[in-house]
Amino acid sequence: MRTSEQALSVIEQIKQAINDTAVETIVAAAAEIASNKRLLFEQLEALIGNISPLECDSQQWRNFRIARINLSTQLRREALAC
Repeated sequence: MRTSEQALSVIEQIKQAINDTAVETIVAAAAEIASNKRLLFEQLEALIGNISPLECDSQQWRNFRIARINLSTQLRREALAC
C-alpha cells in the first residue's frame, strides 16, 4: 500500500475511533507498519490540518486533535532515534 493510501486509511480509522485510547492505538499501529514513518506522519499531519471542524462531529474533531498530539510525539521519537 502506498503511503498516501495508508494515510487516507488511517484518517478514516481515526474518524471511527470511539475514544482517545483507540486513536493512540491507531497511530501506533500505523507507525509499526509504515515503511517510511516520517513521510506517513507528515502526510497525516497535512491531511488532519486540512479538515474543518464543520466537517466533523465533536468526537471526530477530538480524535483528530488527539491524533495530532500523538503524531507529534511519534515524530519527536523518530528524530531522537536518528
